[in-house]
Amino acid sequence: MIKEYIDKLRSYQDLIQLIKYGMIGVLGLIVDFGVYSIFTFEFGINKEVANVISSSCGLINNFFWNSFANFKVRDHLWRRFIEYYLVGQITTVMTTISIFIFVTLLKQDSLVVKMISTIVATLIQFFVNKIVTFKK
Repeated sequence: MIKEYIDKLRSYQDLIQLIKYGMIGVLGLIVDFGVYSIFTFEFGINKEVANVISSSCGLINNFFWNSFANFKVRDHLWRRFIEYYLVGQITTVMTTISIFIFVTLLKQDSLVVKMISTIVATLIQFFVNKIVTFKK
């Protein structure tokens, strides 16, 4: 199944979708990192809590852009949103654990850790969302 999907990814349309997904992801990162920075640096909110809130803001933003501009699906929006949000929250748990381990326990830079863990999460999200959430 994975080999079949990788073969499909090589097609032009899938490549364009991946590029668009990445561009939308950058927009989501701006929302996510902006909210995260404001919450942690301006309001002093706990980094793990700020990560969950900021990731949710980025996920909501990205869902609508991906639905209408990238995958062009407009049917079953509530179901698709719930699937997209759940996939996103699963990877948010991953980024939150990374922040806890590398920032809270090991005292690494929070923005660097958040950036690296978010990139890994985005790649996972693309493949799961393409196969499940935005399946036509």
